[in-house]
Amino acid sequence: MPLGYVAWQTVICRPERPVTAGAVCTLAGVSWLAPFPSRAKLAPELLTAAGWSEVVVAPWSFIDGPALADRLHQVGAGVTVTRVEPRTVRARVAADRLPAIAGLDAVAWVQAPDSIEPLNSRVQWVMQTGWLPASPDPGGRRAWANGVRGQDEVTGLFDSGIITEHDQFRDPELPLLAPGVFPFHRKVAAYKLYPGAAFGDAGAAGYHGTGVAGTLCGNDSLCGNLSRDDGVAPDARLYFVDVGAANGLYVLDDDITELLDSVRLSNGMPAPVRQVIGGFGSNASLGYYRLLEASLDATCWNDQQFTAVWAAGNNGGSQYKIGHPGCAKNIITVGATENGTDGRELATFSSRGPTRDGRLKPLVVAPGRAVTTAYGPGFASYALRNGTSWSAPAVSGALTLVRQYFREGRYPFGTPDPNRSRPTLSSALLRAFSMLAADPEVEADSLPANDFGWGRFNLSRLLHFPDDTVAITFMDETLGLATGQFHEYRLLLTDRRPLRVALCWTDTAAAPAAEVAIVNDLDLELVSPDGNGYRGNQFLDGQSRANPQQWDERNVEEGCVLDLPLTGWWTIRVLARSVFTERQSYALAIQGGFAGQPGVLEALPSSPSKPQPTTQVLRAGQVLAIPALNKQWLQIITPDGRVIEQLAPDGDGVFRWRGAGRKAGAGIYFWRADPGGSCSGRLLLIP
Repeated sequence: MPLGYVAWQTVICRPERPVTAGAVCTLAGVSWLAPFPSRAKLAPELLTAAGWSEVVVAPWSFIDGPALADRLHQVGAGVTVTRVEPRTVRARVAADRLPAIAGLDAVAWVQAPDSIEPLNSRVQWVMQTGWLPASPDPGGRRAWANGVRGQDEVTGLFDSGIITEHDQFRDPELPLLAPGVFPFHRKVAAYKLYPGAAFGDAGAAGYHGTGVAGTLCGNDSLCGNLSRDDGVAPDARLYFVDVGAANGLYVLDDDITELLDSVRLSNGMPAPVRQVIGGFGSNASLGYYRLLEASLDATCWNDQQFTAVWAAGNNGGSQYKIGHPGCAKNIITVGATENGTDGRELATFSSRGPTRDGRLKPLVVAPGRAVTTAYGPGFASYALRNGTSWSAPAVSGALTLVRQYFREGRYPFGTPDPNRSRPTLSSALLRAFSMLAADPEVEADSLPANDFGWGRFNLSRLLHFPDDTVAITFMDETLGLATGQFHEYRLLLTDRRPLRVALCWTDTAAAPAAEVAIVNDLDLELVSPDGNGYRGNQFLDGQSRANPQQWDERNVEEGCVLDLPLTGWWTIRVLARSVFTERQSYALAIQGGFAGQPGVLEALPSSPSKPQPTTQVLRAGQVLAIPALNKQWLQIITPDGRVIEQLAPDGDGVFRWRGAGRKAGAGIYFWRADPGGSCSGRLLLIP
């Protein structure tokens, strides 16, 4: 039974029945076996700990928090359990007892608790129109002007609390003074209390939750207050989970599965809430993949319609400054720009990437400086706020408008049509849409960049209305690909408008502290009408490089950008380089001057779709021997489709390949025989 993925096809496993190490080594695909070292379960900050430490201990999936607490009690002196959660245990531990805890079979990971803290008019038009040299007020809100304001959408948020009687949230006909589900409240669909939280927002928290909710979907017009400081999705309703104690502190565990499920499962609601935003996190061990990230990625993998948007943090710096859980793979991590007419400049406080394993973060940026939003304790109070806590809800509000646009069937013509309704969009597709919506007009640097990802979120680049020429096409592929398979799409470009292609997928979680967090690796490839190849995330001066040597091996978002593409037929391929799970779904989104009416893409019928055959293991000194059976040649192929060797049959009518050598290192390969033949076998080469 697999328990965790470390990197490079290395898996932590637990046998479901007694078995010898020798028997395991004979299994196909197993090239190396060793006990999982106890030291690898300790986070870096604990390797040199002295005295007493506060720690959070996470068990393997086959044991829960209370059972783990019993095991910790048995360690004896030097261990004091202080808090037991469903999926973790908090304890005070003497440094000399840390090896004993890590040595317990039930223990998966030990780290210091990640202290949770906030990650902190003009936003409206910047999000809907993009940067302009002068304010377009009272206009500039194109989505709103076309009737897309978040109607009939419910979006999720967890934070320190909300002043529910603030004009941005108050319903004059239905006062909200306690937790519950409120089907008829004009703004708050549900207000839930997380264990240990206190109803309402606290001044000690800086009225953080109230401000985030205001930027997301606040609307004070029904209360007679025309402040024009409403949120980005002012007609959306809010599913809120209060995680703030009366003293302003956040009451959270380092494994946030329960918190995410409280929104994702949406108990008491007629339909599940598909999106949530977090404006808080931890600034410890910046840039690393830790328990917060692993639990978030696991939730998104288990429910690939669930989208999480998170603030990047306010640590500034030059690199490795992303807070937690902003380093998760499957979320939209948001950095901050200046606001209004200064929106092309990056805010100095915005946390810079990449992550420690080289993944691009943040994904996009949005205004986070001098954002006017709801404040307390007054019912009509507003304040200027600074931080990525305000840029993240701006993006989440914009994506709420995207959901309404597709649910109402406005794609692709811009006007509502129930026959074209798409009520569900995968989280991978929303990330791909975010990449298309990203405006490269941020400072003077080439995109993508670890300061501001793919650019500043701009809805006008994504949503088509009858008075513009915006056109996108996409594929939300749910079946997915197995290792060695690919899907191919053909697209006819009739003009030389910029071509942007985004590939995203939702990956399964890696183990905390995995050296490389990616598990399932897909690749994006474009072939131009003149035969040049372009690969995802291989850029030079902001443009995709022709015929690069490398493939991206880190990110679950890949993009290609060509500002002046050739007209003619383009080929777009999605290739499965290495998929550890059975298959990997994905989303593909394209923006450009293509022929015909935009619509949903279809893969070419010739694309392989059947599951791959059983893997043959080829060890050092062994030879692959395949009877020719009248075949003229046999090819050895890499997962990305490159033919590295073509063999003729030996005199006795057998193809023989010795594998190890300059052209073939350790890894997975495929073989096929004769022109046009599909892959007939899969190999694991162990030189």
